Amino acid sequence: MVVHTHMFRTIEAWLASVIALAVLALAAVPVQAAPFDNQRDQFADVAFQQIWERTDAPQVRAGRTFYWGPLPWWDYAEFYRQSPNGLRTVQYFDKARMEINNPANRTSQNGVTNGLLVVELVSGQLKWGDDGSETDGRRGPAPVPVAGDPPAMNPSAPTYASFAGVATTGNGYRDPNRLGQAVAATIDRAGNISERSDLARPETRIVQYSSVTGHNIPRVFWDFMNRRGPTYVGGRVGNGPIVDWLFAMGLPITDPYWVRARVGGAEKDVLVQLFERRALTYTPGNPPGYEVEMGNVGQHYFQWRYPHLGQPWAVLGPADPNLPVAFAVTNVPEGPWQIAIKTVDPGPYLWLTNEKAESVAYSYLRSFDLRNTRLLLDSRRGNGQNRQIYSMEIPPLAGDYTRGVAVTRLTYSDGTQPPGPPFPFIGGAFNDYNPSASPDGTKIAFVSDRLGTPTLFMMYANGEAPVRIGISGNYDDDGCIRQTPTWGPNGRRFFWEQKCGDGRFAVMTGELAYEIDANGIISVNLTNIIPLTDQGSDNRYPRVSPDGGIVAFTSWRDGNAEIYYTLSAGGPDVRLTADPAEDEAAAWSPDGQRLAFASTREGGVSKVFVMNADGSGVARLTGPNSDTERWAAWAQ
Repeated sequence: MVVHTHMFRTIEAWLASVIALAVLALAAVPVQAAPFDNQRDQFADVAFQQIWERTDAPQVRAGRTFYWGPLPWWDYAEFYRQSPNGLRTVQYFDKARMEINNPANRTSQNGVTNGLLVVELVSGQLKWGDDGSETDGRRGPAPVPVAGDPPAMNPSAPTYASFAGVATTGNGYRDPNRLGQAVAATIDRAGNISERSDLARPETRIVQYSSVTGHNIPRVFWDFMNRRGPTYVGGRVGNGPIVDWLFAMGLPITDPYWVRARVGGAEKDVLVQLFERRALTYTPGNPPGYEVEMGNVGQHYFQWRYPHLGQPWAVLGPADPNLPVAFAVTNVPEGPWQIAIKTVDPGPYLWLTNEKAESVAYSYLRSFDLRNTRLLLDSRRGNGQNRQIYSMEIPPLAGDYTRGVAVTRLTYSDGTQPPGPPFPFIGGAFNDYNPSASPDGTKIAFVSDRLGTPTLFMMYANGEAPVRIGISGNYDDDGCIRQTPTWGPNGRRFFWEQKCGDGRFAVMTGELAYEIDANGIISVNLTNIIPLTDQGSDNRYPRVSPDGGIVAFTSWRDGNAEIYYTLSAGGPDVRLTADPAEDEAAAWSPDGQRLAFASTREGGVSKVFVMNADGSGVARLTGPNSDTERWAAWAQ
């Protein structure tokens, strides 16, 4: 039996956990599934749920393997050129990815398709459009085992890359018709083919040959593909074909091969066949109903596409429940800001920097593997004058962190060129700041004055391909200042502050629309832009809640700075603080239950405080001292 790291939970328990997470401030806001909002096992579209329920709902799954997986564990808007705004909704399961490329066309399978994930894994060509030439090959074939345990525990097993020489991936490769023969062919990690006659079992006799792709299907897989049994459709249990195999799997792209892999820590012989969308495995000796299984292609593809994100399917609760609050601190009058971190638990806070140059944290680049979590900041450490963007390790919360923290520069303000495709840098100094990581961790939005007025830019997370974000199709300098970017949880919606001419700052939102996000090139535009606040006073520093429903911001409409929130789709503003002191720049906790913000309410010195999402329970985060603290960063 394939070992699953994602624990199965019933629908009833899942719904109960969702309800328990709600807070008063979020009660009226529609919740959406999202990578880091602690609600990842919701379905991003009802059509995804209907297809999953047919085969994997608890009402019908007793005694048989999963066809998709226990529940979804990640959804996002991934680039696909023909989709609206260049973004399609995808949702990952253990064994596949469901996607909706055109939400206006629901005629077949309610608009759901399954990507050619296995073709991409074997060829190393990530498909981003309908045209066969619309691929991105920078990743290379996937070095992920096709069967058995994860790579670290399965180092000798054949990978998807191992099958590149025997797979049909647009290269015209075909195998001869072997009808009636039992499968004895083996493949090793290097892609070498050999024969083991002892493995030629009767149930592996070839019974079908695909004349389209040129590959043979053994009886044990053909019977599984055409199995009938209980299904769950429209709230009722029926009986019929369990799965439409052509829809779910696609055509075979290899012949079946025996591999040696570690399964649950033990070396086993496993028969594997790759299809366009899925992999099938046959493990003799597994219990009935589990001898043939869908491989964990969804997990494998996710590891290949998002290697920095770790394993979200293995994390049942919040990815980073103890993520510290990062903030700017100084203990020198008029001295440069430095970066410190502090958990909400009692105890001292820790300085990450202690330098002459100013450094200010803005957002986290998060991961389900805490070793990959990094802090994004801007600092003047490069030339002592101009702000540049860096990423920084987050060390364990113990010890002395004023030295030895690894810092990587992502943008350059000295006229030199960062890595990646050419970009028309202006000679001389400029400023890059407010780096905001996308929820999938692949891109960073930031602010730059490199082309004139400070405005919004985007680049890849390694600093490559910085480009101005267009505003309603305009990529020229219109004189409006745009700052403090923050992402919606599924990567579609974007928020920022904006000031045009002699007007005041307003909180804005718009939809991201991509022309290209592949092969090291980004071209992106903001469209359907609306203001979320009026311009009767300055409204600044927006931060969207982890579920995307609420935007916290700072307003001066009361004569001083106070924290407010509004619905991300627009609505009435709600004040969360009411103090004669200055309360500003709130940041959400990873679970959306609390906000960290800066306030001068105790003695006139700015300190970081934490409050509940409804404004109650205000408490100072740090102990009494003379340090000045501002600019909290928490969930993003």
